[in-house]
Amino acid sequence: MPPISGMAITNVRPKPGFVMDGAGNITPAIPMRDRLTNVLTGRGTHVDRAAHSFWQRRFSHSQQIEAAYLASWLHRKIVDVPVMDMTRAGRDWDADEADIEKIEAAEKALGYWQKIRDAMTFAKLGGGMIVLGLGDDASTPLPRNIRPGQLQYIAVMSRWQVNIGDMVTDPADPMFGQPGYFTLSGSKAQVRIHPSRCVVFKGLPVPAFHSTPWEDRFWGMSIVEAVDEAVRNADTATGGFAALIDEAKIDTYRFAGLTERLMQADGEAQIIRRVELSNIGKSVHRAVIMDKDDEWEQRQLTFTGIPEVIKTYLGIVAGAADIPATRLFGKSPDGMNATGEGDLTNYYQSIGAQQETYLRAPMEQIDAVMLASAGVSGKATFAYSPLSVLTAQQEAEIEAKESAAVVNYINTGAIPESAMAKVVQNRMIESGRWPGLQQAIDEAGSEPDDDGDDLGIVPTEGGGPVSAARGGGNGPAAVTDAKPTPLYVHRKLLNADDVIAWAKSQGFETTLSAADMHVTQLFSRTSVDPIALGEPWHSESDGGMLIKAGGPRAVERLGENAVGVRALGEDVP
Repeated sequence: MPPISGMAITNVRPKPGFVMDGAGNITPAIPMRDRLTNVLTGRGTHVDRAAHSFWQRRFSHSQQIEAAYLASWLHRKIVDVPVMDMTRAGRDWDADEADIEKIEAAEKALGYWQKIRDAMTFAKLGGGMIVLGLGDDASTPLPRNIRPGQLQYIAVMSRWQVNIGDMVTDPADPMFGQPGYFTLSGSKAQVRIHPSRCVVFKGLPVPAFHSTPWEDRFWGMSIVEAVDEAVRNADTATGGFAALIDEAKIDTYRFAGLTERLMQADGEAQIIRRVELSNIGKSVHRAVIMDKDDEWEQRQLTFTGIPEVIKTYLGIVAGAADIPATRLFGKSPDGMNATGEGDLTNYYQSIGAQQETYLRAPMEQIDAVMLASAGVSGKATFAYSPLSVLTAQQEAEIEAKESAAVVNYINTGAIPESAMAKVVQNRMIESGRWPGLQQAIDEAGSEPDDDGDDLGIVPTEGGGPVSAARGGGNGPAAVTDAKPTPLYVHRKLLNADDVIAWAKSQGFETTLSAADMHVTQLFSRTSVDPIALGEPWHSESDGGMLIKAGGPRAVERLGENAVGVRALGEDVP
């Protein structure tokens, strides 16, 4: 309405959705948005196509998840590959050998690892759990003290086989945030299971939004739903390319009077028959037979750029699944000088993190019952075995470095030789590279030493083992020189029990074991030639050495926790 002449208009407010400028003009208001808006191009306004995009969950129904897992090889590999990698190497136990045998026997009897893989597969598909079967009332809490043999079975179930009760909302309750109970779906008796007997394997974490159902928040989301769009796009790209293969080479015929012939009663059959005869001629006679006025042309499609497009879509799938393409597709790495080792190393580190984050807690919950039921008496802890498999050359190089490290440790004197020998034996047995070593060690332990003495000659720095003729003229040809090397020469003490008895009588509460007691003959950090020493390292005809009674003796502290007897220049710890 135009203003009335001679009258001032005051206190005029625009309607909602309109604004007034300085001249008093009322125009539609531009909505406030946290984004770039351009009225001329329509960007950010109601005519912008992107303004009408919104996020929506693709699906969450179990039938769609099941169909995707069964029908799509990509979906199946995205689920199965991490599950297999998290469980295929097993675990290494730190426990007594007898307890380890009991644990492994219990795992085999319960089908432990296969049940873990099944439960993890259900977790990737949206959630699952393992029920600990003790043969008693499942609705009651798990007993605190598990008797040997009480665990009878472990059963795997998916989230869609189980109904969960209401969430425990009391913060003081130990079960806060967990279901108050579980019931089996489809059971006529509606069997109720106490949560303490259920080991839950959850899917991808789901934030506790108000729009998310309680069951989805508890169980989590399926990886199938998270990567479905990337998988569909990759399937579309590969499927479209597969359809083009049939069109890669097309024969084109131009027949004279084609339209007139098709108008005849049997014209279509004649044309089809003519094409068939031409194809037969190409197949049998390797020649195209046609009329003088007819034309034949063969067109071939080019697929330049299509492989790169497919690789791009498959790369997106690998990124969405967080699995390297070298592992997911079994393809060689891309790029110059690419080996894929860096990708696999990062992937194995990611698998190790997932083992500790998602797998350890459920496994320890099962182990608490399984180990007690198996009669494991001592403390047992485990670490996941390495996923990478070494080549024979790499294993040999590692053993060579470990052997050099063992020699260095022995030469420091910080570790008793017998203790280090046991460590080395265990390491060699566990490596699996020395078949029959355990049996050979057991048999050797029951046999007496051939000559009754133990000559230990160990280089302290560099060089290989040093051996020298014992002298007396009965050995091999005399050796007059050898490579100088640092040396540590000792003999085992034959009357260690007498020394231990003497030490006890002098007030020593503890001593070394009899097997670890020795006499140090030579210790030199400076390189020496053992052959050039010129004197045999024994005093008796049988190769032994006897320190006679009498003479000076001195009890000295040799280290922080070591005491030795110095006699006639020899050390008798």
